[in-house]
Amino acid sequence: MKKCTNVRRTLALLMVVAMCAVLAGCGKEQKPAEDSSLGEAAAAKIAVVFASSGLGDKSFNDALYSGMEEAKSEMGIEWVYSEPKDDAEYEGLISGYADGGEYDLIICLGGSQSSSLENVAPNYPEQNFVILDAVVGGDNIRSYTWRDEELGFLAGILGAGLSASNTLGFIGAHDIPLCNLGAAGMIAGAHYVNPDCEVLVDYANGWAEVNGCYEIATSMNEQGASLIYHTASAGGLGILNAGREKGFLTVFFDGNLNGDAPDTNIASAIRDFPACAKEAVQDLIDGSFTAGSIVKGIAEDGVYLDFEGSAYEIPADVMNMYNEAVEAIKSGSLVVPATVDEAKTWSAS
Repeated sequence: MKKCTNVRRTLALLMVVAMCAVLAGCGKEQKPAEDSSLGEAAAAKIAVVFASSGLGDKSFNDALYSGMEEAKSEMGIEWVYSEPKDDAEYEGLISGYADGGEYDLIICLGGSQSSSLENVAPNYPEQNFVILDAVVGGDNIRSYTWRDEELGFLAGILGAGLSASNTLGFIGAHDIPLCNLGAAGMIAGAHYVNPDCEVLVDYANGWAEVNGCYEIATSMNEQGASLIYHTASAGGLGILNAGREKGFLTVFFDGNLNGDAPDTNIASAIRDFPACAKEAVQDLIDGSFTAGSIVKGIAEDGVYLDFEGSAYEIPADVMNMYNEAVEAIKSGSLVVPATVDEAKTWSAS
């Protein structure tokens, strides 16, 4: 009888241990960056919630990861991160990091986290937040955005200057103002070079629609588009692949992938996510971190086209137009329109 009682006690103890393990597994997925132990000697402790398109997108998630690793090396920070699989996870992940109060800064990537951060931040007034690629108001939130229309403008200049068909293409992830900054800029840039140049515009309806972007890009090329630019996040990989396979030109967005299609991807449009993340972290370490909205463009060296790694040779006359436009934007003498409607009637004169 005593033996049976001991067995029952042992089984009960095992059940409790198992239940604890299951409950522990229900918490947020938190991944320390490589070699990070969140030690007390860190200059700052940072938590990052990546966009749901995930690491490996060769776009803004990977760019931010690179910036955080640079910050760890250069500034002595330690950081952890989460990769949500769905937008519905954002709010819980942000709250989870804020609950313990152990992180000096929580960084949220992408406009799709805006509403989640709006809901969470007021509950943690002493917690500092940064959101990249969106504007969210709050006394404890710093927002970074970029003048994406300037990148689109430069892509439009190159496309129109190189096109024999007078037709270009633009693909956005969604038909929203954020994505349409690139469309507005491209239309204006194309018309800056050639008022008769047409820009086809379409949307993938998702941030990681690689196959969908491939099909749209192929269709645009069949309609005469000789160069295609995008603000489709990871979906842009489909555009890059289509250009490489079909032989039309592309400009990638949010990461230098020139080397992946050196003969057809003539440049990559870069928004400097790493620099902005590092700026926020350095301000935090220096004690000068403030809330508010910060906008970066060509004048602030926050956006640029990167030609490194491309084997495509752009004619000198086209590059001259490009360089003149860069200088005009930088000086403020040329202001690129930020909406498609404005771009359609815009004139640089």
